Amino acid sequence: MFQKPKTQMDAAQVQPTWTELVKLERRLKRNKLLCRIVQPAGSVIFLFNLLLVTVNFALYLGGPLVELYFSKVPVLPSLVASFPRGSLAGVIVFSVCFAYLIPLAVSGAVMGVVWYLDRRKNGTAVEPLRGTEAECAKALVYKADAVYELRKQIPRWSIFTEASILTVLTALPIGIACIAFAKGEEPAVLEIAIGCLALLVSLFVLFWVYAALFQVFSLLNALFYYSPGEWKLYEQYHRLDAYWESVDPQEFARREEKARRYQEQKARKRRKKADDLPEEE
Repeated sequence: MFQKPKTQMDAAQVQPTWTELVKLERRLKRNKLLCRIVQPAGSVIFLFNLLLVTVNFALYLGGPLVELYFSKVPVLPSLVASFPRGSLAGVIVFSVCFAYLIPLAVSGAVMGVVWYLDRRKNGTAVEPLRGTEAECAKALVYKADAVYELRKQIPRWSIFTEASILTVLTALPIGIACIAFAKGEEPAVLEIAIGCLALLVSLFVLFWVYAALFQVFSLLNALFYYSPGEWKLYEQYHRLDAYWESVDPQEFARREEKARRYQEQKARKRRKKADDLPEEE
């Protein structure tokens, strides 16, 4: 398989690489904080908005029959009473805008505040790296390792919890309505049957629909704290580590001695294992 050859580090790249690493470390610290704020807050807002547009969409498709089910929930129908239901295209456009734009706008506002406070605290200037060539190379490696570890601390967001909660919230009015119909003096068999069918659809179909919608939102929300991939930073660490080894004879000798002792230890283990084997008669 064709691989692009990796360029070797040289002394002219030390200062620019140091500046880049310091700025990236600040950015990752900011992104780590942003992820812990915008993803849970945005997901809660998106969940609530998606619940409302789901009810509005269901009322548009089902009309009075669906309204009969949601009327059993005291607050939900009043929240969507002012939502547009004139046409299918209008309902879809409103649903997308209402569900996505509001939480993304909140995330954008949070990002702006965090970015402003971070700039006031740290500024934009970066102190240059000073010392011998070996000391500078060592500092680069330590900084690259800190940046890589910081990138690993940015959590990955799961969308299945929110999808499950929203599925249950969507199915809850239907279940409540079915119970209410069954408890009536003359049980409405048709309404109960339709409610059970809608309940099955909600539990087994809407879950994956919601999971897909939440995945799209999570990816869009992650743009507010976009960061380089872990693999890219891992490769950068090893590139700088190779440069350190090439310009620091003491570090090179230390690693050679460590590798020699490791090989001797492995050889002793192999000999001991061979001595412990029973002799063949």
